[in-house]
Amino acid sequence: MAAPHRFRKRELASLEGTREADQSRGARLLELDPELGARVPQELRTQARAALVARTMTVQRGRWEPPAEIDPRHLGFLVLDGLLARDLVLAGTTSTELFGEGDLLHPLSTTGDESLVRHRVLWHVLEPVRLAVLDEHFSRSMLAWPQVMRGLLERSLRCARRSSIHAALQQLSPVETRLLVLFWCLAERWGRVTPLGVRLGIRVSHETLGQLVGCRRASVTTALGHLADSGLVDRRSDHTWLLRGAPPDEVTAIHWDDELALSGRSPAA
Repeated sequence: MAAPHRFRKRELASLEGTREADQSRGARLLELDPELGARVPQELRTQARAALVARTMTVQRGRWEPPAEIDPRHLGFLVLDGLLARDLVLAGTTSTELFGEGDLLHPLSTTGDESLVRHRVLWHVLEPVRLAVLDEHFSRSMLAWPQVMRGLLERSLRCARRSSIHAALQQLSPVETRLLVLFWCLAERWGRVTPLGVRLGIRVSHETLGQLVGCRRASVTTALGHLADSGLVDRRSDHTWLLRGAPPDEVTAIHWDDELALSGRSPAA
């Protein structure tokens, strides 16, 4: 693999074995992600597109090891397409979040060595991802375009908001409710409306679902059976999901006893 001229040797070493294909010449970021240039005045957008060039990289399925040490001016990685998971391992338990198109990642520290509460962060690519590398060269180009910087800041705030909702749904009870809310949160980004309901084309294992909602795999399997009995969520033969009905709101509790009355089952603990 040809070494991009902006990467230091130690950064290249951290990328070995991840099967990443780099485009050292870069690409125009505002053509790859037009939303970021929405606030740039119309008469300046051509100039902005030409100025804001970022190197891109593709990461195949499997474990991803971000560079351990990079320039502090590095803004992170912008996901252009694909799906990856961030696992946070704390006190022997793994909590997972999903990231995809439009998300701004800051995986510049993958361990909790500097924290009083020791933890570890691991990244796993579930579907091949293409990333824009917002390195120190790109950061210098951004100085002339505060509108685009504001767009990136909004992306970070959007990710923080989703993380807050994700933390809140892990407090819901029972597991059926957690899963239902999770599916609708994912459908907001990756769902597609069909005549039968909202199709969610994300393929994840029961183990990953458990890490997403904070429970054991066995509880997820049981709860998915209850959801199927209720008619609210079906797993399709192609391992995607079909959501029926309306998404939960912030004030209406879900009464699973009523939903499951015909099956004679009780919700998973």
